[in-house]
Amino acid sequence: MAEQNLNSSSDTKSSQDLVSKLSNELHRLHEEERFDGTIIITSGTKELFRHSYGFSDKTTRLENTSEVVTDIGSISKTFTAAAILKLVSEDKLELETTIADIFPDSPIDKKELTIRSLLSHSSGLDNFHNETDFDPMSKDEAINKIFSLRLLGEQSQTIAYSNAAYTLLAAIVEEVAQTSFQTYVYENLLNPLKLNDTGFYGDDHIRDSIFAKGYGGRDSGKTTFEKGLTWALVGQGGMVSSANDLSIWFSAILDGKLFPDSQDNLMLQKANAQWFLGNIRHFSSWGTLSYYAGGSTDFGYTALVQYLPDFEVSIVILLNSYIDEYGNASHQKLSKEHIFPILLE
Repeated sequence: MAEQNLNSSSDTKSSQDLVSKLSNELHRLHEEERFDGTIIITSGTKELFRHSYGFSDKTTRLENTSEVVTDIGSISKTFTAAAILKLVSEDKLELETTIADIFPDSPIDKKELTIRSLLSHSSGLDNFHNETDFDPMSKDEAINKIFSLRLLGEQSQTIAYSNAAYTLLAAIVEEVAQTSFQTYVYENLLNPLKLNDTGFYGDDHIRDSIFAKGYGGRDSGKTTFEKGLTWALVGQGGMVSSANDLSIWFSAILDGKLFPDSQDNLMLQKANAQWFLGNIRHFSSWGTLSYYAGGSTDFGYTALVQYLPDFEVSIVILLNSYIDEYGNASHQKLSKEHIFPILLE
């Protein structure tokens, strides 16, 4: 395993070796037509590796770059978590605020569910309130569907991934902030960080950006952006970004820039054995600690942000085509089986 600090005095040569090995391995995979997209790896403030592969549009042969906008899947949840936690930091919400506090007419079995449990996938709510990501659905319809879901177990005793919980959190942002979820995210998260290539499906604000088409799964050769966004997906997905923007966003999460200097970094506050409050998973892999958020779709897009605190290394992966044998787990497999071994050898 490498020394546990890539910024040591012997780092220049080891960094050059690392970049060479990464470049060779990823070039080999790409040459076998096994993925298209962008990968950025940083160590502290130093960029170790940045490269884009293949095409954002295979028909026109438009090459991928780190400015190309692509679907980020469930990494969208980190923006939802940040919106909620910003309201908490401003004393407009508390982590122990309950559903009943926001929605007094909620069902009896949902009334005591807390903001904390919704953020950390420990509310007991079932996973989906939709049939597909693109079901026509209003906010009220979504809330009613979520309130009708069964509970898989007792709050805080059951860790079960819930997309529906994050749609409910987006609705809570609207109730508390008295503005649309999208507007709140733009004004409080995207604009301050100048994330100009990040937004929601169908947004006019980023319509002139260059969008990567997805290759693999359903509707290959099209974008999800053009499908539009309903409350079947709000809060849990439905966002797009560039590798450049995603790298800035992840750095802001890690550095605590989303909150005043005098406050703790709520995004990385441990909520339970699997999750931080910011929809970031924490676990050990290859013998080292990892912070991770990932997203995938059924349309060829997969995405990942990952941090190895022992090595101060961050990884950003945005892919717009599946690796054939990995499908919508391409981002995870690329990191775990092809990047991790080189970083940690």
